[in-house]
Amino acid sequence: MSQENVEIVRKVVAEFSGSRQISELVAPDVVWDMGGFRGWLGQSEFLGVDGFWEFFGSWIEPYAEWDQEIERVLDGGRNQVVVLLYQHGRLRGSESWVELHYGTVGTVENGAVQRMQVYASHEDALEAVGLRE
Repeated sequence: MSQENVEIVRKVVAEFSGSRQISELVAPDVVWDMGGFRGWLGQSEFLGVDGFWEFFGSWIEPYAEWDQEIERVLDGGRNQVVVLLYQHGRLRGSESWVELHYGTVGTVENGAVQRMQVYASHEDALEAVGLRE
């Protein structure tokens, strides 16, 4: 079951990274949780696919160009999967690029992603499930 969960989360994140589409493997009532992201000052949880789009619009608003790549996907034990990501973006009205290595922990239930918790670093995401880099 753990490898199956890893593949579900990998597919969800890869599909979004490549096409900006939400996979059918995301539960309609998914929770996008920013509570573990040090420095995040906004709303901590976004509910459902519409809630995710609300979050994502504010997340990328400062950028003229934005992209993310999967660096690693790891079994986090139980029904959790850690995704280590790299994102970079060019700020609007600027030639400056910013980058971030961050992590998420996806929780899979009944074959669908039910929760994505976001962390400001790879280390924080790994620590959340008891792993180390």
